[in-house]
Amino acid sequence: MTRLATTALTLLLAAASVGVSAAETQLAGCAAKRENIRSELRQAKEQGLSDKVAGLTRALDEVNAHCSDNALVERHNKKVLKAQAKVNQTERSLRLAQEANKQPKKIAKLEGKLEKARAELAALQAQQP
Repeated sequence: MTRLATTALTLLLAAASVGVSAAETQLAGCAAKRENIRSELRQAKEQGLSDKVAGLTRALDEVNAHCSDNALVERHNKKVLKAQAKVNQTERSLRLAQEANKQPKKIAKLEGKLEKARAELAALQAQQP
C-alpha cells in the first residue's frame, strides 16, 4: 500500500471510531441504561465475576422487558417537582425564621439547608431522564 493510501485508511478508521463514540454518548433513556449495563457486563465477563455477570444479565433482561422512556421521563419529572417543593419549603422556613428574628445559628443552618436543596434541584434539572 502506498503511503497516501495508508494515511487515508488511518484517517477513515479514526473518523469512524469518533463517530461511534459520539453516537454512544448521545444515548438517552432506556437505550442508555441498556448500554451501561452491557458495558458493565462485558467488564464483569472479562474479570471472571460470575455472580456480577448473573446479576447484570437479570438487570438487562428487566430493562429489556419493562423499561419505558415515558416512564423514565415521568419518574424524573416527579423527582424534579419534589426537589422544587423542598426548595420552596426551605425558603419559606428561612423567611419565617428571619422575620421572627430567630438565632443566627438557626438561620445559618436553614441557609445551608437551602443551598443544599438548590444544588440538588440544579443537579436533577441538568440530568437527562
